[in-house]
Amino acid sequence: EFRRVLFRSPVQAAAWGHPVTTGLATMDYFLSSALMEPANGDMHYCEKLVRLPGLSVCYQTLPAGDGAITRKDMGLRDDAVVYLCCQTHMKYRPQDDGLIAKIAAKVPRAQFLFIGAPNSPTTAVLVRRLTAAFAKEGVEAADRLVMSPFVPSSKFPAMLKLADVYLDSLSWSGGNTSLEAATAELPMVTMPGRFMRGRHTAAVLKILGLEEFIGADADAYVELAVRLGKNPRLRRSTRERMAAAKERLFNDLSGVRALEGFLEAAVRSGK
Repeated sequence: EFRRVLFRSPVQAAAWGHPVTTGLATMDYFLSSALMEPANGDMHYCEKLVRLPGLSVCYQTLPAGDGAITRKDMGLRDDAVVYLCCQTHMKYRPQDDGLIAKIAAKVPRAQFLFIGAPNSPTTAVLVRRLTAAFAKEGVEAADRLVMSPFVPSSKFPAMLKLADVYLDSLSWSGGNTSLEAATAELPMVTMPGRFMRGRHTAAVLKILGLEEFIGADADAYVELAVRLGKNPRLRRSTRERMAAAKERLFNDLSGVRALEGFLEAAVRSGK
């Protein structure tokens, strides 16, 4: 019954929950974020691209959570500069492993916190890759690379507050996780990708007025991450700026109102 209703619909649209074109001739529109799309974004979709204002969504702040967690619980040293790398493993491309290793080589006290099931094949592959990349930079990965089991949602906000810097995954950046990191006032570094899916965190930083943490290229990404890691004063001032600006991310109805207008127009025109 669902399929009959779906294919009978005169107008169909997809959105960026899965941030890539459907490739379907039956899909009319792709609803996206004006802040995330590159100038040539229209050519990346089979659908007609609709750029909704801002992030295009009305985001609600992350609940505070009721779980406590310590660095020791996560296998982290108390004196470490903790870089949080908590995206799903498929977002970490082999060609970007060297960037993390370069940061490790330049910030001797750094630890890199990844999240993954201990017995998962993807965890084993990622650890092997990063260990090899660290070795090329003369860094022993054993004490620098921390792979934690999945954290319950009630403890996730507390885990964000343990970290010093959030390292965005490149080419497919954090979306909801980056918004949660902003809620926790966790300084973040990103580099915009070619496609919308690699530009979520950049959009968040633009709204926060923190564009200087959007690296223009791989070298700039590493440099920004190192600067934040080595400079506690910069991290404190960045947290203060995030605290003052983060309300801009919440309860923004501009995308909702634009979506309403789009839907009404699309239904009236039937295309």
